[in-house]
Amino acid sequence: MKACKFCSTQVENSVTHCPSCGSAVFLHVCENCGTQFDSGFCPNCGVKAGQKKKICPDCGSAYFTNACPNCGYTPSRKPPVQKVEQTVIHKHVYEEAPVRTSPTPTQARQTRKKGKGCGCGTIFLVLILIAALFGNRSGSKKSTTSARATNTPRITTAAKSGPTNTPAPTATPEPDVAAAQEAVNKYYTAMAEAGETPDPDTLTTSQKAGITVRYTLANSKGQEVPATAYAPEVKKASWKDSRGQSSYSSSEPDYIGVLGYASVYDEFQFEKNGTFTQTPWQITVYQPDKQFWQEAGTIAHKTQVVVIGQKLEKKSYKQYKGYLHVIRMDTGEDCWIDVINFVTEPYWEKSLNSAREEGYCIATFRQVSNYYPVTKGNEKTELEDGTLVLLPMKTKVSGSSPDKTNNPIGAVVYKEWKYGFGGVTVWFNEADLTLSY
Repeated sequence: MKACKFCSTQVENSVTHCPSCGSAVFLHVCENCGTQFDSGFCPNCGVKAGQKKKICPDCGSAYFTNACPNCGYTPSRKPPVQKVEQTVIHKHVYEEAPVRTSPTPTQARQTRKKGKGCGCGTIFLVLILIAALFGNRSGSKKSTTSARATNTPRITTAAKSGPTNTPAPTATPEPDVAAAQEAVNKYYTAMAEAGETPDPDTLTTSQKAGITVRYTLANSKGQEVPATAYAPEVKKASWKDSRGQSSYSSSEPDYIGVLGYASVYDEFQFEKNGTFTQTPWQITVYQPDKQFWQEAGTIAHKTQVVVIGQKLEKKSYKQYKGYLHVIRMDTGEDCWIDVINFVTEPYWEKSLNSAREEGYCIATFRQVSNYYPVTKGNEKTELEDGTLVLLPMKTKVSGSSPDKTNNPIGAVVYKEWKYGFGGVTVWFNEADLTLSY
């Protein structure tokens, strides 16, 4: 339902012009409280614009969310299947074979003495006696066995076929993901309570597929009413999505809800540190100022952040530039960082060779291999054990090694920005370097 902005005539959502005054400008009418508004959500009760009232078939409650707030019913929920337990009673019936008796010598002589006649009557009587005897014994055995089987404990088919199948436990999110989700929910709830709920038409794919945060809000009459905020679901992403890269296509990467880290990208960012050995390294953070971006402080290298917004534009094929709106996991504050300074994995926790593929690190030198460090001219370089060296990204190393087999790793052993951006690159054997920052 919507209402004309000029004459307040209420019409269906499909109507394009007011039948009373002809205006094409309308306001949303909340199906819950009747408030008229022009934003994406009702400012009084938080119901989404255009949301129709639903009646729960389980409890009869009226609701406007995806699930009934009273009993939790959702249209996609299937009724539980009741398992009928079948009982199998094991019966073992034992029958005793008839006893075959042979005549004694005296009986045999008496039979022979009678001699004459076929003896059919006698045989017939004997058979009747045997049959009677067999019947009594067999019946007695059957009744005993049947009684024993009836008193045997019942065994269900589930027990017979193996262990009972129990539902799989619900997956528990990783601790850092759970903490990030809590921070995101808190941020979006505070936004909603301040009346800053985003317009649903501006929500990204991740936000639309996110989670619902329920809270209470005081309406214009001072009454506490249920309200809803939408927050992105926190997730982790592949390393290929770091630093503005689009891993699978040339379309803009969707960073909303991705948990990652602020990370130095090039050595020029060390200028604020004086020398690379002064840690923690600092990365500039920004605040938007209309179409411009103003520096607003720094954030430490390796700070864990979760993305809640992005403003990106295409730089080249599968590469984007711009800024990410993030929540700092160490302070809970929000800020903007350059997308080139966002990585999805803590590469500094990987092996030395893997780390130098993805970002800058500091390594500690100790001579353990049979190969001294050398200059680009393949001359021996004397370094003390414990010397710190700057390990640039592999793609940013200056020059090439004179001995790519034994000393393939280039690292900077001296750099101080007050004397310019010059430095000394030395080539090392991998065994002589250990990651330290």
